Amino acid sequence: MKKLILLLLILPAFKTYAQDGPKPSTAFSAGVEFGIPSRSLYNVGVGASLKLEQPIVSPVSFTLTAGFSSFFCKNSLLNEGHSGGDIFVPLKAGLRYNVSSGVFLEAEAGSVIELNYDKRRVFAFSVGPAIMIPTGTDNRNFELGLRYESWSAHTLQQTAIRFAYRFGR
Repeated sequence: MKKLILLLLILPAFKTYAQDGPKPSTAFSAGVEFGIPSRSLYNVGVGASLKLEQPIVSPVSFTLTAGFSSFFCKNSLLNEGHSGGDIFVPLKAGLRYNVSSGVFLEAEAGSVIELNYDKRRVFAFSVGPAIMIPTGTDNRNFELGLRYESWSAHTLQQTAIRFAYRFGR
């Protein structure tokens, strides 16, 4: 893990200037997510998300993300007999930094709305790297991201994977 973090910190120093790439434009992605909560009454989470990305200045972009997540409770006395999924809607905004062609780091913050029971709202933030996988079409790629996410009031901490289809550069 330490080697991966070191690699992510050193990687931005190696930038080539042989050719200028295409100018970034507004991008949109739709994806599926899989989450593994830690220190929580949930054992797994699945969901879907939509993301809009608007370039600000190269290499930084502004992002808006809306999603739908369902987390399933562990079988224990803590969940008071409830074994179904709890449903949440995360709404986040953030920044994306393009490290190199197809590799970026992202940080987001926002609100998560619970749709079951309390209907409470909690603060959420997430950080993590991602890569774009070319499809052979100019403005379409697959996106594979890994993120750490934390929700306030010790509601949830998770490591999540997002696999999305991305339209735009």
